[in-house]
Amino acid sequence: IQEMRPNAIDKSVIYAIESAVIKWSHQVQVVLKRESSQPLLQGENPTPKVELEFWKRRYEDLEYIHNQLRTIQVRGMAGLLDKLHSSYLSAFKAMFRDVIAALKEAQDIHVHLLPLHRHLEVLESVEFPQVKSKLRPLLHVVCLIWATCKCYRSPGRLTVLLQEICNLLIQQASNYLSPEDLLRIEVEESQRKLQVVSDTLSSFKQEFQDRRENLHTYFKENEEVKEWDFQSSLVFVRLDGFLGRLYVVADLLKTALDFHKLGKLEFSGIRGNSLGQQVQQMYEEFQEMYKVFSECSYDFLDPSNMEFENDISEFNQRVEDLDRRLGTIFIQAFDDTPGLEHAFKLLNIAGNLLERPLVARDVSDKYFVLIGMFSEELDVVRTIYSQHIQEEAELGFFPVHKNMPAVAGGLRWAQELRQRIQGPFGNFKRITHRCMESAEGKRIIQKYEDMLSLLEKA
Repeated sequence: IQEMRPNAIDKSVIYAIESAVIKWSHQVQVVLKRESSQPLLQGENPTPKVELEFWKRRYEDLEYIHNQLRTIQVRGMAGLLDKLHSSYLSAFKAMFRDVIAALKEAQDIHVHLLPLHRHLEVLESVEFPQVKSKLRPLLHVVCLIWATCKCYRSPGRLTVLLQEICNLLIQQASNYLSPEDLLRIEVEESQRKLQVVSDTLSSFKQEFQDRRENLHTYFKENEEVKEWDFQSSLVFVRLDGFLGRLYVVADLLKTALDFHKLGKLEFSGIRGNSLGQQVQQMYEEFQEMYKVFSECSYDFLDPSNMEFENDISEFNQRVEDLDRRLGTIFIQAFDDTPGLEHAFKLLNIAGNLLERPLVARDVSDKYFVLIGMFSEELDVVRTIYSQHIQEEAELGFFPVHKNMPAVAGGLRWAQELRQRIQGPFGNFKRITHRCMESAEGKRIIQKYEDMLSLLEKA
């Protein structure tokens, strides 16, 4: 070729070579423009192994292209373009330089990402409750990659990797929760599993923040520290959506656990039978409402599933109606209680149902009625105490129980009065309502302590 004059070369050969250069440039550009973020941008949910596989294949593909461009035939074609002073020679050289640069980058990133493989395999192999302890070592490797691999030290690339790690955690969490069974097994077991997942995912976010604040420890002493200057919301957009869905499901399970008590509620008093029948009817209504979820065919853990959003919205509206009816029933049952002891028994039977916001709002005033009842009980005890002191002063002694000495009888009498007021006061301390922090509550506490002090001296 070197001995041939430019005008002696067949124009068709020159055209073929230049056409090949154009075609190769386009094909190489297609390879070079590929980004590991493409699956994410297409709405898929890739895991970190997709990232590792992308850079492995990119390295292999570019190495193959590089070897092709260095064959004798291709070098001969480049020499001919140079001899002919072809304008396509610069395009060929630019393509060759781009391939070499991309090959070095892909090789560097591939080598630095390899240590992640073992950590990802561990994360996928352990039971989900053990995942939490594996998160810091995993993020430690991510920080090392950031500090030692300049080619990967860009917010865009690291964000992709972290989003893929979030996808893996979501995938493992979903497998552990098993959405097809979560709303069919015992509610307490489902709540426990949800708590494990929520704690683990929240821990990952905390570990991320902790590593972010300590990135400087991964850089050499005289090296400029490159911080993670991207918004964490970009990393956790899907994870936060998943956590939000878990909170909704957890609230659904809590509601199911609350309303499960309806099947065991019994009321006394004049309207006890009627109120019991109303509650039983509400319990059956709730069971039918809950079937929408316990028998659903869709994945309700998927944050993008709008069918669940529609079902839970309708469900919550119907639950609000049940709560209002339940509040009315408890008010009627409370009004029927003959005294303080029976009122606290009702509170104990109702349990967490009274903590439901709409129910709590409706029955809130009844707690202050309880304070009034306790105040009356303290007045009765004080009257008994005053009568005792007066009679003891007149007689010189006051034998409370038969066949008991005066001193022992007096102690037993004081003990019984203390028990009479200590029991109700202990019940007040166990209720979750903040009535005892009100002005009325503070007054009754003082009144109780004053009475208790008198009995201690008796």
